[in-house]
Amino acid sequence: MLIKTIAYCFFCICAGSAVSAGFVAFITMLGIFDKLAEQMKSGKGVHRIEALIIAGVTIGNAAYLFGLRIPIGLAGFSIFNLFGGIFIGCLAGALAETLQVMPILSRRLGVRTWLPYVIAAAAIGKALGCAWQILFFPS
Repeated sequence: MLIKTIAYCFFCICAGSAVSAGFVAFITMLGIFDKLAEQMKSGKGVHRIEALIIAGVTIGNAAYLFGLRIPIGLAGFSIFNLFGGIFIGCLAGALAETLQVMPILSRRLGVRTWLPYVIAAAAIGKALGCAWQILFFPS
């Protein structure tokens, strides 16, 4: 029983780390680090921004995993949401730039014929994943 529990804990930590790493890779691909460094007008600040965002993702993952509650009050909550809003704004801007590139990329690569099938497959996969969660893991 102890080995099973330890294996389960190890699996959960690895899965959470994989999700966090995927999130960091996604925002890196969108160029959020570069965009923030450009706004700060410091090319050398990119490493600091990367370290802070990775630390935030790691701490957030650990806080969620262990169910930590941090009593920060209304002022702390407001500041936390302000930074969250800034990040979402950067994410939306980077995603909009990426979406502007998609039509050009699809034309140049010649994938316009099967691109609707890829989008439909992604939508069906998302719908099946939601149905699976609702049917087999109700809250």
